[in-house]
Amino acid sequence: MRSRTVTRRTAFATLVAVATLTLSACGGAGENAPPQTVRVERASVSSGVDSGGSVSALGATNLGFATAGQLTSVRVKVGDRVEPGDVLATIDDFQARQALKQAQAGLAGQEAQYEQTKDGTQVGGAQNSLNAAASVVSATKRQVDATLRADDAAISAAKAALPQAQAGYAQAVAQLQAYQTACASGGAYPTAPAAPCQSIPAAQYAVQSAQQGVQQAQQALQQAQQKRSVDAAAGDLQIASARQGQVSAQNGLDSASAARPNSLDAAQAAVDNARAQVEIARRNLADTTLRAPAAGTVSALNGAVGEYLQPSSGTSALAPGSDATIPGAAQAAGAAAGAGAAAAASPSRPGGTQFLVLQNVAQFEVVAPFQEVDAAKIAPAQRTVISLDAIPERSFAGTVLAIAPSGTAIGGSIQYYVTMALTDSDPRVRDGQSARATVVTAQSDRLSVPNSALRREGPRTVATVQEADGRQVPTPVTTGLVGADRTEILSGLTEGQQVVIGGGAS
Repeated sequence: MRSRTVTRRTAFATLVAVATLTLSACGGAGENAPPQTVRVERASVSSGVDSGGSVSALGATNLGFATAGQLTSVRVKVGDRVEPGDVLATIDDFQARQALKQAQAGLAGQEAQYEQTKDGTQVGGAQNSLNAAASVVSATKRQVDATLRADDAAISAAKAALPQAQAGYAQAVAQLQAYQTACASGGAYPTAPAAPCQSIPAAQYAVQSAQQGVQQAQQALQQAQQKRSVDAAAGDLQIASARQGQVSAQNGLDSASAARPNSLDAAQAAVDNARAQVEIARRNLADTTLRAPAAGTVSALNGAVGEYLQPSSGTSALAPGSDATIPGAAQAAGAAAGAGAAAAASPSRPGGTQFLVLQNVAQFEVVAPFQEVDAAKIAPAQRTVISLDAIPERSFAGTVLAIAPSGTAIGGSIQYYVTMALTDSDPRVRDGQSARATVVTAQSDRLSVPNSALRREGPRTVATVQEADGRQVPTPVTTGLVGADRTEILSGLTEGQQVVIGGGAS
């Protein structure tokens, strides 16, 4: 694709050469014919750059299913108008429905587990165990105290019996001694009816019996004291063991109390996760029905009932500064590599392998790639003139919306996509039509003359002025903007003068 500016400059050089040849041919055939002149006047002069592109509907959307599946119904046809929420197509939903049932069952199970955790008896049981352990400690203390009290009573009784046994022993010893003394002296014992010597054996037996009584009393006291020591040690051990059970029960209560909030949180988290799985399954089931996200017209449809579709993964390459797509942008580079820049200027229509393309056909834009040297002259809001191959009898006005900030390699050169809004409407305009866009990069409404009224004489640009008396006066001029058919005059001519078309000679 070539800049229109270059083309127009070539045409201007050709016109100047023709004018020069015409002047050199003065005196030949037709030299008596009056020269053709035009008036120097204010007229619009414009220049620009042009390129080929395509019409793109504003808001084209590639639609498809999130998961693979077999088409069970297609409710629309290409060209149908749809409204937001309309059902476009469906795929087999058996697996999605079963997955939803499984997710709902899992949620029910997790909710039951949560209720079981919430109503659990671990803390209450641990508290009961602690209460029982405390009761055991109290009962053990009472039992030990009772045993020790009994031991103390036994010791007291043994202590009281010992003096009595000792007194009986002393009395028996005195009795024996008295018998022995009386027997030795031959006298009678005052209180004994029998002879003293005869009473000595009985007295000796009484002494032995009393001595044994003292020994038994001493042993009973020792045994009572030893028993109390043993019972006291055993009681301490029993109380310590009961207290250890109380400590264990307290630890169990503390553990159950501390674990309960965490157990509830874990159970709640499991419920939340199961609920999320249900929502995912419900969304997957809903995704088996394809609905229109917005109003539009179906422009492409790739699939019939019974066919299997792959998950939709294609996205739309949007034109700079717009919701319109770049028609065939993905294919343009490959086509250009094989067929040159001309192929890149006519990218293929949108649709591709997408299941369905929905477009807003009420508004159109033209997207075209421009060579980098031309793109540097383009700015937003510049006026454009657009022609469509499908509607050759008219042109369309447009406005530059945006220029891509980065270039795209097409046909071996760097080009920049430019988006232009169509400000004219026509029911014959269709998405994907080939377009030729000229962006007006400069414009002037000053004095101007046709390009054929100027010629080059060395370094100067000259126009031939036709005077009122018929004389032709070569006049140097200073030119400004050069358009397709007119050139701006900055100085050298005044409004109303007549200049010769094709030059002239004085």
